Order: sequence, then structure tokens, then C-alpha cells
Amino acid sequence: MNKRRVLVLSFILIIILSVTVGAVSIDKDNRGKEVREVQKLLKELGYNINIDGIYGYRTKSVVKDFQHNNGLNVDGIVGRNTLKLLKETAEDIKYTVKKGDTLSEIAVKYDTTVEDIKDRNKMNKSKIIIGQDLFIPKTGRGGGEESKIYSAIIHEVQRGDALSIIARKYGSDVQTIKLANNLHSNTIYVDQNLVIPHLSKGAQQRFKLARGSLIWPVMGRISSSYGWRIHPISNEREFHKGVDIAVPNGSKIRAVAGGRVIQSGWINGFGKTIVIDHGQGIKTLYGHNSRIMVPAGRRIKIGQVIALAGSTGASTGSHLHFGLFVKGKSVNPAKYLP
Repeated sequence: MNKRRVLVLSFILIIILSVTVGAVSIDKDNRGKEVREVQKLLKELGYNINIDGIYGYRTKSVVKDFQHNNGLNVDGIVGRNTLKLLKETAEDIKYTVKKGDTLSEIAVKYDTTVEDIKDRNKMNKSKIIIGQDLFIPKTGRGGGEESKIYSAIIHEVQRGDALSIIARKYGSDVQTIKLANNLHSNTIYVDQNLVIPHLSKGAQQRFKLARGSLIWPVMGRISSSYGWRIHPISNEREFHKGVDIAVPNGSKIRAVAGGRVIQSGWINGFGKTIVIDHGQGIKTLYGHNSRIMVPAGRRIKIGQVIALAGSTGASTGSHLHFGLFVKGKSVNPAKYLP
């Protein structure tokens, strides 16, 4: 009986070991066919990467970027979950043409370009017919008007790095990097992962609302959270559609993501207010400012100073009311801040 148990346990152990050994795990300094496959998939998704079959520092950094953008554990290792999602994300979409469809409308719908669809389907003309099957490539290029989009990448801190050096390298600034990582000082550590809001001039994924996709508009104490509360002035129970951040009068307020200013002026209750449209139905509101720095219609980048904090409107002290709206409905900004 004991021998049979030993045999059964040994058999189970062999199966576990075989699965473990066969598991995908591509890490730094690996090279070869598997690495090239990962690099090719990342390239197809619009990431700036060379296909050389070498899993060096640059490839690891891009893998971390993909993991961060898709809610995975950010470790720079291509395990089963990362590879599975990478393949699923890069896989072409099969679309059947419906009545009233045009190639340009389909391109906008799937965040790609007409030329990319034509190239993928070997089409010489833009004419399509009802019932026709099209393969839509996930190039990550985007089909909107913006050709330059600010997004986040992951930088692994190396020996000798400083925030000022990193900021210059990526065309960002120290304060924006601190707000993107919730850093209260300039101290950073070797191997630390830093989210760097950065302007990429190549193929790029469009802005996507996810955990950590916004930076803090200003560093301060949360004086009132999102949700039900007793209003400090009316003393009535109300739903607070944002977060209040207590900061000294005149503190610089920054855009949490790139976009276009659609309101810049006085709004009842909020006083001097800025509203920014980030596309995809996403808008942010910055209220109670003492001074507005940008006019309506202005396109702004992530981290750009848009106002100075104050206490205008219905306010009991200097603070920023920060609101986030998705398709007209308020959501909790804390879910998307670092």
C-alpha cells in the first residue's frame, strides 16, 4: 500500500515538474526564436522595439510597458499570462461588412487606419460590399486626428539615474514624473519601476483609462473622498462627484492626461474651472482655482500647468476639486491614479 502511494505521488510530481519546466518564462538575457516572436507581437501592437531576438534592457522595458497598460504584474518577465494576452491582443479582428459601412468608419471604430486595413486585406481600392469579411489589424496606430499622443512607459531605474536625468531622456519633467508615481521626494532606487509620461512620435496606442493611466493633478492631502458626504457649507447629505485635494493657495494644478480644454471659466459651485476632453468619452474637471492658465480650445499635454489652486466658488478653503467623467457619468478618480 505504501509503495502504491509512493508511485502515485511520484507520478503526480513528475506531471507537475513537466508542466513547470514547460512553462513559458522569457527574461532578460534570453535570446532566440521565442524572443523574436515576443518582439514581433509588440512591434505589431505599435511599441517602439527592434526585432533582434535578444531580450535586453530595451525589450524588458517594453514588456513592462505592455504589462502596465494591460493590468498585469509588472515584472518584465514574459510568463504564460503575459504571452497569452500579448497573442490575443495582437490577433487580427474578423469583421463582416454591414449595410451602410464605409472603410473609414470601420477604421475609426477599431482605432486603425484605412491604409492598414487595405494592406492587410490586399485591397487596391476602398470599395467594400455587404457580407465581405475583412481582417482588421491591431496596429495600435490609431485612426483619430492626433498624430502625437502622450502615454506612459516603464523605466527601470539604473545605477547613476536621477529624476532630472530620466526627465531629460524622455522629454518629460521631474514634477510630472513624481505625480505619475506618487513620489513625495526626489529619491529613487535601483531596479525601481517608474511610470514615465512621454511623447512618442511613432505608432502609438490611444489613451486608455486604466489603473495608473492618470497622474495626480497636484500633490496634497485628500480632504474629501468620492461618494456620499455631508456638504461642508449646506450641511446636507450629497453625493460628492470627485475628490478634494487640500493644497496651499497658488499651488500649480497640472493636467492628468493630454487632451483639449473644452471649458475654461466660471462654473456655479466650482468657481474658476477647467474641463479637459481626453477623447474616448473621458473628461476631467478641475474646480475652485484662483487663476486659470489655459483658454478653451487649447490642446494641452500631460503634466502641463493649467491653473493655480484657490478657493473660488462654494469652498471653505484652498483646495482642488478633481472630477473624472466617462461618457457623462462621474467615476471615482482614485481608481485610476497611481
